[in-house]
Amino acid sequence: MSQKRGSGNRDLAIDATRGVAIWSMVTAHFATDAPLASPTHAFPYVDGMSAFVMLSGIVLGLVYQRWATRHGLRYAYVRLAKRIAVLYVCQLVIALVAVAAALAGHRWLTLLLPVDGWIDGIWLSVTMQYLPSGGNILLLYMVLMVSAFALFPLLQRGWWAWTVAASLALYALSLVWSPDWFYVSAYQAAPHIQNVAGWQIMFIPSVVIGWNWSRWRVPEFIDRWLVVIVAVAATVALFFHYGVDVGPWAHLEPAIADKLDFRPARAIGAYLAIPAIYGVFRLLLRWWHHDWLRPLVMTGTRSLDSYVIQAIALVVVPIHIAHRPWDTITMQAVALLVFGICWAWAEFRYFTHIDKLHKVPGRVVRGVLPHRDAAEPGPVADDAPGVETYLEPGVPADDQPQPTGAHA
Repeated sequence: MSQKRGSGNRDLAIDATRGVAIWSMVTAHFATDAPLASPTHAFPYVDGMSAFVMLSGIVLGLVYQRWATRHGLRYAYVRLAKRIAVLYVCQLVIALVAVAAALAGHRWLTLLLPVDGWIDGIWLSVTMQYLPSGGNILLLYMVLMVSAFALFPLLQRGWWAWTVAASLALYALSLVWSPDWFYVSAYQAAPHIQNVAGWQIMFIPSVVIGWNWSRWRVPEFIDRWLVVIVAVAATVALFFHYGVDVGPWAHLEPAIADKLDFRPARAIGAYLAIPAIYGVFRLLLRWWHHDWLRPLVMTGTRSLDSYVIQAIALVVVPIHIAHRPWDTITMQAVALLVFGICWAWAEFRYFTHIDKLHKVPGRVVRGVLPHRDAAEPGPVADDAPGVETYLEPGVPADDQPQPTGAHA
């Protein structure tokens, strides 16, 4: 069977892996410690957030390398700025939903801090200081995305080794010295959200990998060494679980596995577990039809949408569907419901050919107004009904990465 689909020629294994990251986040936020959450949290200290950041870095490097090569660095910068603007709007929507819930008197159900009226709430939202639980990844991601403005010229010159060395040096520094300005902070009970200097180890090297994806033949490397990668990942997972998580070195857990500062156990685990999952999906997709993995693949293609949906659901569900505290059955039902909504939304965008949400008003207007003469220029390629919309949001079909080693 094929790992390709339509004109986009996407590597569906990447999308399926991103779908696993979304499922991991949803179950972590809605079904903590429930059986549904167990499969994607079996590897200690590896979760959906670290996978989200790593895979975003890979896709960013993979796509923008082609853009920078084909259209120049300025074009890549413009697209990057637009992408950051989209992330900001998404974060703003999440924050405003949280503010509305807090002002409506639902703070205890949603675990939100008080807000002194709409003026204060809007200010906190615009300045990205008011974040609900589970709604803070985009803030970290935006900071990391801004770093790409400096990364692209270095990678264009082939200075990837120096880039990785600088990333490792900054990470090592964060392990021994992390001043307040290393942290992304917000208006919440624990102001520090993530240590950017620590978390960048999941992003900057991943951008380098994505940038050199084809030249280094990364998929083929993973295919060739998959058994070894899976075996090493499983061995490390067992060591973390029986040695640190519930073992004799549990007292070392804050020093080696803290999530706020992204300690080494998390980085090592992520760089082993995520390639292993990706490689297994590549193997499965050689024999299975991609629709067998459709829920994961579709939510993975709309990973940003899925993240926003689950973040808003964290505010809406406790208010309108099921008040906390939840029992195990309720937690699992809610997790399935939220993931189902993410999948349904991805399918809706696919079947309605909505590649870019900001183009919807224009399409509505074109549908209402009289049809233009056939001689007039038609819509741009990535908005045309005949073009596969199963693409990275905002990435035209002819600029999509070509998966290497896919079987036709």
